[in-house]
Order: sequence, then C-alpha cells, then structure tokens
Amino acid sequence: MKSIPLRWLIITPFVLLALIAGVLMYFVSTITISNIANHVGEQYIKEVESRIDDRVRDFIAPLSDILKINRDAFTNKPELLNNLTPIATRLYEQAIPFEHMTFISVATADGRFLASARDPIGKIQHNIAANFIHKPFTMEGFNYHPKHNIGIKIETDPTFNYDPRERPFYLDALKAQTMTWSDIHPYYGQATLGVGLSVPIYDANGAVLGVTATSVALIELDDYLESLELVDNAYIFLAEENGALIATSSKDALYNITEGTYTRLNLNNHPDPLFKIASQHLKKGSYQLNLDGEVYLYRVSNIKLKYGKTWLIGILIPSSYHEGILTEYTQTTIFITLSLFACIAIIGSTIAWYIGKPIQQLNKAANDKKVESILLLPQPMSRIREISSLNQGLHAMAENLLDILQHLEQKVSERTSHLQYENENLLESSLTDELTTLYNRRGFNLVFEKAFNSAQNKAHPLTFVLGDIDYFKRINDEFGHTLGDSALVAVAANLKKHTRAAKDIVARYGGEEFVLVFLDMEAEQVLERLNNIQQEFAAVPVFENQHITMSFGLVDLKESPNASAEALIEIADKRLYQAKNSGRNKIVG
Repeated sequence: MKSIPLRWLIITPFVLLALIAGVLMYFVSTITISNIANHVGEQYIKEVESRIDDRVRDFIAPLSDILKINRDAFTNKPELLNNLTPIATRLYEQAIPFEHMTFISVATADGRFLASARDPIGKIQHNIAANFIHKPFTMEGFNYHPKHNIGIKIETDPTFNYDPRERPFYLDALKAQTMTWSDIHPYYGQATLGVGLSVPIYDANGAVLGVTATSVALIELDDYLESLELVDNAYIFLAEENGALIATSSKDALYNITEGTYTRLNLNNHPDPLFKIASQHLKKGSYQLNLDGEVYLYRVSNIKLKYGKTWLIGILIPSSYHEGILTEYTQTTIFITLSLFACIAIIGSTIAWYIGKPIQQLNKAANDKKVESILLLPQPMSRIREISSLNQGLHAMAENLLDILQHLEQKVSERTSHLQYENENLLESSLTDELTTLYNRRGFNLVFEKAFNSAQNKAHPLTFVLGDIDYFKRINDEFGHTLGDSALVAVAANLKKHTRAAKDIVARYGGEEFVLVFLDMEAEQVLERLNNIQQEFAAVPVFENQHITMSFGLVDLKESPNASAEALIEIADKRLYQAKNSGRNKIVG
C-alpha cells in the first residue's frame, strides 16, 4: 500500500482559503495603521519630552537656589556687604559644582561689584572679577586665593569702567522687586548662549542693599539634546515662546554674527526649511508637517519655569519610522493569524474526517495499560505515512519499555544529582552581588556570623571595616550609571587585591558601601592594608582618568570582646561617619 505524506493532505485544501483570508486582513489593517502609528509616535515623543523637561528643570534649579541663599544671608546680615572681599570665597565655592555657571555676583547700592567668573565652555581658569580693588568702578580680573580670597590681578584681562547699577540685571531686579530673568544672550566670542537670574536685596526696613545675580551657559542643554539617540532625521529644539532658539539636537549655530553684531536664530529664519514650517505652530499640541513629501509628527509642549519664564520643547519625528514598525508588526500578525486559521481548519476537518479512526485505535491501545495491546495493533495501520510511522514507533517503545523500567531508578538518581547541583548554583548566585561578584548583603550576613562566632569563642583576632566611596553620587550624576557601575567593579577589584581570598571576607554592603573582615590579623596590619588600598585609588583611576577616594571606619573585636555582631557593625558605622565628616578619604578606628 502506497503511503501519502500527511502535509499534502493538510496544505492542499486550505491554500486558497488562507490566501483569501490574508488579503482581507491586509486591507483591514491598512485602514487603521495610520491612526495607530500616530498614537505610537506620540507616546514616544511624550517620553522624550518628559526626559527633556526633567533635565531642563534640574539644570536651571541651581540659579534660584543660589540666589535665595545669598539674598537671605545678606538680608539677615547686611554688614557682610561692608567688605566684599571675604565674599569672594563664598561665590567661588558656590560655582565649583556647576561647570557652566558663568557668573555668581553681588552688586551693592553704592556701586561695588564682586563676581565669581568662569568661561562659558570651561577653557579659561575660574577667577574673581571686582570693580573696587584698585580704583572705584574699575572692573578687573583676579586669580582666586584660598587664604586671601582675592589673589593677584590677571594682567591679560581687560580693565574697563563698570557701574553695575546701570546694567540690565540690576535695573530689572529693582523694577521687578523679586527674582527676574535676563534675556537669553550669546556670549561674546563663544559658541553658546546664556541666561541669568537676579534678585534685589533689602534690609529689614525695606531699603535696597543691592542685587545678587547668577548666569549660566546653555551649552549643556545643547549637548544634551544632541546626545539623545533619536531615530534618523528626527529633530528636537528648545525655544522661547517667540520662536527664538535656545538649543537644538543638530550641530547648527544658534545665532549669526554680522559685522560684530550677534543675532539669535529664530525658527522662522532658520536655514533648515523644516524649522521654518515648525515656526508656524508654536502653541502646545500635536501637528503633522509635510516637507517635500516627507510627513513629520510634530509636537510642542511647554516648560513652565519659576518666575514667569516659559520655554517650548519641539520634537519632530518622521512618520515613516513608526509606520514602518507597525507595518512590520501587522505583517507578522497576519502571518501568525493565517497560520492559526489553517491549523484550526485542519484540526476541525481533516482529523475528524480522515485520521479520526486510526487515532482512536492508537488512543485505546495506549490507555489499555497493557504492552500487549500496542503490539497487537495492525501493521500497517493507515495509508498516512506519519500515522504508520507512529504505530511503528509505539511498537518499538513497547519493546523497550521493560528495559526502561529496569533502568528507571538509575535515571532518577542521576536527575536528583543534577537538581542538587543546580540548587547549589542557585544558592551561590543568591549570595553573590551580580555586578562586583563579591558577597552581597545576604551572603555577607551568612559568612560573617560564622566567622564572628568562631573568633569570639576562640578569642582569635577579628577586625571589622566598613568603607564608603566618597562623592559617589557625583560620579553617577556627571558620568552616568554605566560608568558608575565600572567604578564599583574597580573598587571591588582593589579591595579583593589587598585581602586574603582564603581567609578574609569582602562584601558589597549596599550601594557604594563595602565591608572587609580581617581574621587572625593584628590591627596594625589591617591599617597598613587599608592605607595600601587608598594609595592604589590615588595611583590608578577607576575610569577615564577619574580617581576616587574611600573613607573607612574600623573596629577591633579586642575593644569589645563580648559585643554582639550588630554592636560591632554599629561602632564601625559611627566611625565611618566620623571619617566622612572629618574630610573624607580618612581611616577612623
């Protein structure tokens, strides 16, 4: 009897029906794909908007924070303004954490002016500017001196007459009688824009003492927009409500220079025609723009900053991007749906009509609980090749069943051994920090309890050390969490290098905190190893020439031989706190 391949019986009757279903589904899907694509595109844009909004607010917040601190200090202690020289250190240190903070200044009612000054793009040394040192109302640049506040004069800096009371930042603050923004302006000779914030200073009786102001270069926002990894031919811009550009994701300049005159670019006069079209829609909302046949999904949203300032976020995404994704998804869905349709049709007709009877025979023999029932099935059972092959396979299985049962116990034993090995691996992974491969908090608690009890019972030396990376949050903020993780891995390697793998305990206690437990080692030797750790941090950067420091608090079990493990940890934690408060990069024990 000639056998027939089962796949031909399944495929042939339903090829035409599957093609018809596929065509119908295609036309139905294309009707709605445009609406769905726009929805997907808007969700993507909203997520990007949220990230930009957060970044702008975080970037601008220090301006008002610093002004509030300085205004309140001078209001409560007006005598500070009698001698501005000591204030130079205050302004200089306030600017240090902010790379693009160009000015933090104070101008008195009698015309004296003092500022922490910095180049907008950080190429020139951070210094002090003042107009009262050698001659009243004469602006000069000075090096900062940590002891004398104002150091030697910078001869290369220009000297010019300067009365701050005639400057816009001073006049605008007095007119507003509260914090007020300056106009966004290009920095002379620098490829970036800047914005300032100023606030008047009054004494307890309401008399004007002066004005304090801050200014920041907006190049960081420009760099941030450029760093966002968007789809090809997508654009982002920050602009004022009148369309004047603040920052963009492209490398284009934000202003023109004509005969020494700086003119900011506006969306409506930008060389990119897409920006010109976008300038026609500056109200909050979503739009579709068409440029040379390319359709863009365009969305505008507002960033409402404090003190009456509103900026716009504009994002333009080519519609072809999200439509392409959904088209691919729709095609895949059609294919899967058609496959399911074919399978359901085959199961409902072919099995019931043609192969139902031999399947029932096989089912009865398989459920008879007798090997003989399978051996008594007819040979061949069906013209269908697969069913005939299945019948032959069942015969072979019946013949091998007794042999399988005989070896079942051995197989179970092998499986049990394998599961035990897997459980051991699982336990190890639950005790280990995935990033640093050190013990995690749980693993540390387990091994430390045993080591502590043994040392206490046998009166063996044990030194507990709690360490913390100094200013680790700054690493994450400035370089990102990826390089922050690299720093944690480098710290773990340094700690392991200076401990004994077979004897001491090294663990990541949490975040940037690490624990070292030295067993059978005198306190002097422990201090020597901790000093070596600090020296290696000073010699070897953790990444990209970036060095870190660590502070340590340690306690020797000999100090409190009857103390509990929790008490020992608490003592070390207090000493770590002392090391942090005494200047960091210290060892307190």
